Amino acid sequence: MKFKILLFTIIAALSISGVAFAGETYVSINDTLITDNDLVIEASDVLYGSAAAISDRMGLDYTWHDSANLLVIEVDGSYISYTLDTDLVNTNNKYENMGLNTIAVNNRLYVPLNSLAEKLGFTYTMDETWFTVNLASERLTFSEDEIRTLEYTEEDVLWLARIVNVEARGGSVSKKIAVANVVLNRVKSDRFPNTIKEVLFQKGQFPPAYYSYFATSEPVASSYEAARRALMGEIVAENCLFFNNRPFKSKSDDFYKLIEGDYFYY
Repeated sequence: MKFKILLFTIIAALSISGVAFAGETYVSINDTLITDNDLVIEASDVLYGSAAAISDRMGLDYTWHDSANLLVIEVDGSYISYTLDTDLVNTNNKYENMGLNTIAVNNRLYVPLNSLAEKLGFTYTMDETWFTVNLASERLTFSEDEIRTLEYTEEDVLWLARIVNVEARGGSVSKKIAVANVVLNRVKSDRFPNTIKEVLFQKGQFPPAYYSYFATSEPVASSYEAARRALMGEIVAENCLFFNNRPFKSKSDDFYKLIEGDYFYY
C-alpha cells in the first residue's frame, strides 16, 4: 500500500543556500485564486512546485524514502522519482536531466515547475502583472475556504501606486509595500475612511495627495508592483497606521520599525 508523509516532517533539518528569492508568488487553480502560496515559489527567476503538495491536490499517491532523500510519485501506473538536490528525474527507471536541481525550502521539496507539470500532467501559466501562477488540470482540487477573495479595482491600484511613488520615492519595493500597507490598514480601520482614495485625501493626512500633479501622475513600475503586492496581501508594516520621516514623540509607545529612513507606527 502506498503511503503519504508530509514533507515538513521528513526534511525539517534540510536547508538551501545560494538561491535568490523574488517577492511572493500567488497561486490559482483552474483560474481560482487560493490562499496556499506555498504550492509554487520563484527562486532565481525560476518557478518551482511543491512536489508533495501538488501531488496531494491531484489525488496522486507518493512515497518518501528518507534514507535516500527520494520522493516517488505514482501517476497512472508510472513512477516518477525526484531526489533532493539533484537535476535528474527518474521515470520508470529512465533518467532525464531537468537542467536545474530540486531544492528544499521551508521544509518542502520543490521541483522545477516545468518538469513537475510535464510528469504529473498539468499545465501552468504566469500572470506577470499580478505575480500569479495558474495551475490547470481536472485533477487539481481546492476547498471553498481556500478561495482568496479580492476586493479592489484598477483605479485602487493606480491611487495606491501614486501615493507610494511619492511617499517612498527612491525606496525599495519593500519600503513601498510598507507605505501601501499603512494606506490599506487605514481603509480597514474604523478610525479612517473606507476607500483608498478617501484615505489619501483625508484632510491633513497625506500632503502629497494635494500636490498639483498628483492626480494625473504616472507611477514607476516598482510603485505599481508594490501596490499590487500589498493589495494581494503582502505585509511589511503589519497593523501600522502611521509613518513619518522623523520620530513622533507623542507615539513613542506605538513605534514599530525604522524602514529606510521612515518611522512606522501602529
